[in-house]
Amino acid sequence: MLSLKEVIPALTKDFTQGITRVDKHIYIQPKKEHKYTFIWMHGLEDVPDSFLAGFNNPELNPFDNQTTKVILLCAPVRPLTKNKGEMMTSWYDIMIPNWKQFWGIKSDKELWGVDQAIESRNFIWSLIDQEPIPKNNIFIGGFSQGCCMSLLAGLGYKESLGGILGNSGYLFPFTEIKNKTPIQILHGVEDEVIPYEFAEKSIQPLLKFENNLEFIKLKGIEHAMMLDNFKLMKEFVARHLS
Repeated sequence: MLSLKEVIPALTKDFTQGITRVDKHIYIQPKKEHKYTFIWMHGLEDVPDSFLAGFNNPELNPFDNQTTKVILLCAPVRPLTKNKGEMMTSWYDIMIPNWKQFWGIKSDKELWGVDQAIESRNFIWSLIDQEPIPKNNIFIGGFSQGCCMSLLAGLGYKESLGGILGNSGYLFPFTEIKNKTPIQILHGVEDEVIPYEFAEKSIQPLLKFENNLEFIKLKGIEHAMMLDNFKLMKEFVARHLS
């Protein structure tokens, strides 16, 4: 099975037109009328450029690039406590290396930089507020840490959005659920960074709410974005475009 990084060179052409960069964030402007917005967040120690070729390619992008603005966000550079203060892009701090073993035992703030996650969430909310289109035409998503942030920001927003597209992440226990935004979470069975069983356990609180939730098991996939992820995201988006 080919990974995204392996297949991109064969698909990528000159897609630089319509791309702008603001404070390390990447904006891909729609080629025609702006009807939808998609906000994407990368994972730990990554950059938005890792996803530029995918989301700017009409063969992979889950959205129509004629009518959709894509915003690829860049996380702040901060010291990561679990890595002895090493500086890297991160939406929030991770306090201890074996944090997954202490889920439900230690407090949230003993596991993650909760204040940093809330700060990142509020930044995402500010971007949603600024978009001059109906909120149900705005989708957010991400990979790994970005998945966690998309759930935190999307579910806690004051209105329902078009959808949340999460990949290889989990639901924070402190996530507030204030709307009925549809959710798709894709997770590889072979993921050793965030094990599938762990992610499945984390989303149990969502089952009590009326959000349309799809939690999809990807066989043979590790902690990575594959072509199957893009295919399934595209199908989800097609079902939920207003």
